[in-house]
This record gives sequence, structure tokens and C-alpha cells, in this order.
Amino acid sequence: MTTVQTNLTAANLWAVLTKEITGIQVLWETVERALLKPDGKGLALLKEDSPLVFRLLQTALMESMLMRLSRLMDPENSGKKEGDRPNLSLKRLVALEPGVGDDEMAIRRLWDGSNLKTLRDKYLSHNDLTRSLIAQHSLNIPLETADIEAMRALASGLRSLRQSVHRKFASGVAYLDESLDNEIQRDVDILSRSLHGSQLFFELLPDHEVLQQAWQAAGHG
Repeated sequence: MTTVQTNLTAANLWAVLTKEITGIQVLWETVERALLKPDGKGLALLKEDSPLVFRLLQTALMESMLMRLSRLMDPENSGKKEGDRPNLSLKRLVALEPGVGDDEMAIRRLWDGSNLKTLRDKYLSHNDLTRSLIAQHSLNIPLETADIEAMRALASGLRSLRQSVHRKFASGVAYLDESLDNEIQRDVDILSRSLHGSQLFFELLPDHEVLQQAWQAAGHG
């Protein structure tokens, strides 16, 4: 066992887990607002003009989301010998601080009650040659409505866990969650405006010599 592992405390582990949970929150809010809600006008335009790009973006985000969720649900250690390969997981946090066991169990019930682990094992953990030979190839993992709802519930549950565990490790320090929402919304709005502006540019390009010259000066003509 390395020195880092020997000196690891629950609070130190939680600081790293918080980064992972933040990544999951950012990914889910992006998927929710940009892909699953009908008011994302900028990405709606992208979907109409470039359906393949849209599908690939959706696939990449959902697969990343699923893998990040599944890693948090890993056991405390992986490997043939106990302590061989420590995992950055909620189980390891509970091992160091049993007081967060109920918080972890609430998330695990959501995970165990879903089909997400099966999807991860079957489609993302490895390339199953037998399945690839007999099943129709697809760039997208087959997510059903129930799977998406389970991911939504887990994202929400992790948010609640983060608030709850924060109080146990950071007594007297305020937990600010609203700023994350505002930052994500701002970034999505910027992306939406950028996509809309790009569409207008290409609509105007054929009839405006100045725009054509700018396009050529940028090395595209």
C-alpha cells in the first residue's frame, strides 16, 4: 500500500469524490438542457442541419455519464488481492467514514434498481466480439426511457448526497450549489447563441462578398 493510501482520510477522499460528482452534474445538466428539453433552439437548429453530429454528441455525453456513474459505484478495491487497486468510489468513502453509509445506500438502491450496470457491462466495459458478430452494429448504446429516468434520478440523488455529506465534513462552511446551475446555464446559452450565429453566417454567405472574403481569408475557400 502506498504512502498516499496509508495517509488517506475520509475528508481527503471526499474532496476528490466531490470533483467526480461535479463532473456528473455538469454532464447531466448539459444533456438535460441541450438534448432532452425542447427549448434549446440553438441545438435544435444543429439537429436539423447536422443530425449525425447531434447523435454523436448525444452518444458521447450519455456514455460518459454512464461510465462516470458506474465508477462511483465500484467496490472499495479491485484486484485479486485485498487492497490491490484502490478505487475512487462511494464504497471507499463509507469504509473510511461509516457515518455516510445511509447516504451511500440511498444512491446504491437507485443504481441496483436500474438496468444501467448491465448496459455498462454489455456495451461499454469491453467490446464483446460475439455480440458484435450477431447483433446489428450501432454507434448508440440502447438506452430506454427507464434508463434515462434512472440516470436522472442518480444525478439528482448525487446532488442530495453531496449536500448531506458536505455538512458532515465541513461543519460551519456553507454549501453553495446554485452557482453551479448558473454557470452551466450560461455556458449552454453561449453554445446556443454560437450555433444560431453560425447558421445565420452560412445563410448570408452566398449573397455577401465581404463574408465570402472573410471565409476565404480563414483558409476555407
